[in-house]
Amino acid sequence: MPQAKILVDTNAYLRLAKTIRPLLFVPFGANQFCLYILPELNQELENRKLQSKFPWVEEDEFADNRKHFPKISRKQKASIQQNFDYIWDYVLTEHPGPSRVDVWYIAYALELGVPVVTDDQDMTALAHIFAADVMPTLELLKIMLDCGHTDMKTINGLCDYWRYIADLPANFKADYQRLFGEPQL
Repeated sequence: MPQAKILVDTNAYLRLAKTIRPLLFVPFGANQFCLYILPELNQELENRKLQSKFPWVEEDEFADNRKHFPKISRKQKASIQQNFDYIWDYVLTEHPGPSRVDVWYIAYALELGVPVVTDDQDMTALAHIFAADVMPTLELLKIMLDCGHTDMKTINGLCDYWRYIADLPANFKADYQRLFGEPQL
């Protein structure tokens, strides 16, 4: 059975990788869901500010896990570049906010027909404009829970940690209640 690829943006990766290990390139569930990042994420993580805030990203375990990317053909690569150019031009003229890396994720998602996990509201709005499939981090956690790839104790521990570091995803309360059927305290 082929994998059901899901792209994970930088923010979602940073929220999940330390707890769900290894996060990437590990198929789970009957649908063989498999999480991927883009090479651009590794370039973004070279930023000194991110390295000082998340020093663990340079540890071998995490760096090695970020070496796998979705396989694309030359034709797909050309289409992704075309998507990127078009969407980036739109960002520059009509919808400021999303970064170049955000646009790369949307360009890949459109060409590959896969969802992107993001809590970035500017990126989500842009993805909706171009009909790219996006989901919040909590929705990915719900898929993992339903597949037995994680449990509620881990999910609630992550949520408590996000609250502690003041990094709750956008729409956290409503998404948590919608997906897990109970209010998160």
